[in-house]
Amino acid sequence: MAGQFVIDLQRFAKNANAEVKQAIRKITLEAFKRVILRTPVDTGRARANWSLSTGAPVTFSIVGEDKSGSATLKKTSDGVMVWECSGGIFLSNNLPYIPVLEYGKDDGTPGSNQAPNGMVRITVAEMQAWARSASNVKSTLTEIRSQTR
Repeated sequence: MAGQFVIDLQRFAKNANAEVKQAIRKITLEAFKRVILRTPVDTGRARANWSLSTGAPVTFSIVGEDKSGSATLKKTSDGVMVWECSGGIFLSNNLPYIPVLEYGKDDGTPGSNQAPNGMVRITVAEMQAWARSASNVKSTLTEIRSQTR
């Protein structure tokens, strides 16, 4: 009987760990998706330059365009779904004008009318508010549990 109890606890711990990792991935992907889709579009170069990495942020720029953001979202989603939820995960954009799009021009005017308050700051504030609500976290775990059964 004691052996069965130990096995059940191990199974529970393994399942709980998998559910927590899936919740972390889902929340991370939602935040990254919001940043990418909030990025103003002229040529699509700014959206295409969002790069996912683990361990450290990337330090390069990408040559290409992605006006809809779909290719960037796919690449980001693929990377988040294989991330083991240990160590850092980063969404970086190294284009020289990204700080202007995020923070505005030196004269105080927005860097873009499409995202007058930036992309990252708004997303971080939203995700922090979302995470403070225990009901949101609970509903995410409940949704994951229903999908894995």
